[in-house]
Amino acid sequence: MQSLPCFLCIERLERRTDKNGKPYFVCNPCGIQLFVRRPHGIKLLDKLLSDAARNELPFKHRAEELYKIQALLTEINGVKEQIKRLESQIGFLFGDADKIRACNLLKTKLANLFKELEQLAK
Repeated sequence: MQSLPCFLCIERLERRTDKNGKPYFVCNPCGIQLFVRRPHGIKLLDKLLSDAARNELPFKHRAEELYKIQALLTEINGVKEQIKRLESQIGFLFGDADKIRACNLLKTKLANLFKELEQLAK
């Protein structure tokens, strides 16, 4: 079955056909709907899907890299939020030693995540 990746989450979108025989795609996680209604667009879609089928292996390799990048970015954002939370809980004059230590460890984790992201970019 022909499919495209969702441009937001990269979920595989299966080609569907409406009652008039026109193609459309729906991403259940995102809620995005893509409708192709004009003959020129349908022709271009058919070419894109046939080209994608021929190049599926390189696409799968790139999609895997993209998934890794997205996972790292999500983890980076989560660590940043944890650092902010901890920093807001640490007192100005008398900081909690355990919270300061945890915050420093999270900053180290964040630096390591950025190094990993840099490696993927090479």
